[in-house]
Amino acid sequence: MTLGQDVEFEITWNAATPPPVRPPGPSSLGLARLLATSPREPFRYLPRIAAAYGDVVDLPIPGMTVTLLSHPDHLHHVWVAHSAQYKKLDIAQALMFGEPPALPLLHGHEWRRTRLALSPFFAERAMEQVTGMMLESAVGQIDRWSVYAGTNEYVDLEHKIGSVVMSALLRSMFRYEADDDSVDQWVQMITDYGAAVSVQTLFYKLPAWIPRPKERSGRAARSKFMALLDDMIAVRLSEKPDPEKPGDALDVLLAMTFEGTPEMQYRRMRSELAGLVFAGFDTTAEAVAWTLAFLCRTTSAASTAYAEVDALGDAPLCYEHVKELPYLKACFDEAQRLQSAPVNARTATVDDEIGGYHIPAGSHVLIAPIGLQTDPRFWKHPMDFRPERWFSDKINPNAFVPFSAGPRKCMGVRKAYIDGPLILAAILRRYTLQIREGWTPEHVLHTSIGLKGGLPVRLDLR
Repeated sequence: MTLGQDVEFEITWNAATPPPVRPPGPSSLGLARLLATSPREPFRYLPRIAAAYGDVVDLPIPGMTVTLLSHPDHLHHVWVAHSAQYKKLDIAQALMFGEPPALPLLHGHEWRRTRLALSPFFAERAMEQVTGMMLESAVGQIDRWSVYAGTNEYVDLEHKIGSVVMSALLRSMFRYEADDDSVDQWVQMITDYGAAVSVQTLFYKLPAWIPRPKERSGRAARSKFMALLDDMIAVRLSEKPDPEKPGDALDVLLAMTFEGTPEMQYRRMRSELAGLVFAGFDTTAEAVAWTLAFLCRTTSAASTAYAEVDALGDAPLCYEHVKELPYLKACFDEAQRLQSAPVNARTATVDDEIGGYHIPAGSHVLIAPIGLQTDPRFWKHPMDFRPERWFSDKINPNAFVPFSAGPRKCMGVRKAYIDGPLILAAILRRYTLQIREGWTPEHVLHTSIGLKGGLPVRLDLR
């Protein structure tokens, strides 16, 4: 074999196996310039990047390989078809301020074991059984708003809705009855803790010496929140078992076995309880608040919603009324579409290819639900509140993901679609609402997505 033949063989081999191709993307300077064009719209940062560079974009983040994905097919690839190859970020300790990770951050056998144990309490039959307790607590809280009716006083209804949902959650899921002051304390502690937890994600993998905003307040809120959970657990442990009372999620957690010392087992169990309270409270409360915000600003939608509620008659609200509230459900979905989360991140565990581009093992992929849920390719008049689209338009299920998708889809989705419309119906049955003039809904990051400055509303009795 001659030297020339050796060279020819080497050139042919390289041509047959080209290096993996990474997607296009901005330079660090280009990214800074792009973000500087919309400093007051941080929730639109990732959609703006996608609009400039495409559905698969390389983000120049120091020390990491990060890919932004912005097409429903790519979401399906990561969250559904190949979900086992993409795990949640390993930031449990940063997020939980030292508490053990709970179900949303678990993987593998422990994730499957915990989800399997808890999932029966989110099945349709279980939801039917507890809806009465949920409504009793919710309607009781809503009736207390009557002190503000007719006063011309603007009330932050976002916080009030939080108390409604929290009271109903504690009663229906954990048989725990808290007085009004305690409910407000639960809401405040979770709001403060959730805000601090959310901020920690922005500092993922940054050097430890860089100060973390809200870290001190987050730890203080964590301590108070855990104390509330300790009280709930202590009350349950002090009760005599009653075979006539159906078991609930707290009973299951107390019966489960976890690894480690007794203290470690207790903290792990408490983390799961914290996760259930977080998941059941914040997402539903904020979705209801966003729905009312848009109904207050959309006269035609509000008229249709009131008519649907009035058609139920005067009978007390109950589980059977859920199927008679299709328009309120559409309003609930439309509000969640526009509410949207800014980003969801996963880590690739193996080399992969998406959209013709290389996704290396150990790298991170970002999906921006707010981009997918307002993308004009998949939504007509995407920035408008139009509940009617849910009856007339063909909806791409991977372009609407308020509860995630695939194996890790939120197991409480059915509970949200029972509690949300029924709580909305209870509010609309009792009150008319007038939003403060000039107010528009703006995003703010809590555990989920809240309303910046709350929801300023004047109430009148119907």
